Amino acid sequence: MKAVLILMAILTSIYVSAVVYANVNLSYSVDSGGKKPIDYGIWRAYFAEKLETEPQEWNTTEELGIMFGERVKSAEKETYGILIVDPEKALPWMKDVIPEPDATKYEDDFYNIVFLWVTPGLPERVKQWQIPLGVALGACWVFTGVFPKARAN
Repeated sequence: MKAVLILMAILTSIYVSAVVYANVNLSYSVDSGGKKPIDYGIWRAYFAEKLETEPQEWNTTEELGIMFGERVKSAEKETYGILIVDPEKALPWMKDVIPEPDATKYEDDFYNIVFLWVTPGLPERVKQWQIPLGVALGACWVFTGVFPKARAN
């Protein structure tokens, strides 16, 4: 029984190390020349939602150091992801050092800038092995009887 527990501890350590390594070494950059805010340690995803009317105050994308990324297909309004192209201009307002802009002008249209808090996730190729292995390891720990014995004491 001790050999099984030692083997389970070793396998669990390897699994946890692989998951941590995969999370730390993910690349969220895009090939278009811009980077997502998460690449700079900002745990928000910024979006631009099209406005119907011209806002009182707005900035150009160049002034904000951003570019429009892919269109969000699931959004009700015309919405695009925002990527950073000039960190010196974008990071101060994204990190709340200066007030966040309300709107931006892009190709004769105006867009409201909004954000969502994000938790970095794993891409599908990592989830393909992480979830099944985690479930298998958890089941093995339960079947060894370690957890029921620990609760009884």
